[in-house]
Amino acid sequence: MASRVVETPLECSTDLFFKFFKEKAFRLTDVCGAIVQKIELVDGTNSWVDVVGTRKRIYVTPSPGISENIKYEVQAVDNSSNKIVYKVLQGAVLQLYKNFVVTFEVTPASTAKWTIQYEKLDPSNKDPDVYTGLLGTVNNNVNTYIRYGGEV
Repeated sequence: MASRVVETPLECSTDLFFKFFKEKAFRLTDVCGAIVQKIELVDGTNSWVDVVGTRKRIYVTPSPGISENIKYEVQAVDNSSNKIVYKVLQGAVLQLYKNFVVTFEVTPASTAKWTIQYEKLDPSNKDPDVYTGLLGTVNNNVNTYIRYGGEV
């Protein structure tokens, strides 16, 4: 599988940054409203805390005029290394890619790192650079939100 990585420096607490994504993803609509319109629990998931098997659907605008909804499942959570692995189960992204797995990690170097691993359905399909750009913007917005005292 091919991969793309986006990594941004953090100026906020790395523990709070990880906690935001692990436990408070519902706040993305407030922090990144231009990108994330809605996020919801699905398929019997009844807690916002990410554990293996948790399923959510997120409604995003990856580029102007384009809206997508993506259903994903938590595949792994490693609290000691501040890492969560998500697998896309449904969405327009799977019209281009056979597999789409996203790993979120808060590194010891105080960076937020997203790694997208993907396998194209057709070799002529574009790489998922629109999503790496999107995740970089999300990182920056959440970093600013936490740094200026946003509730986590």
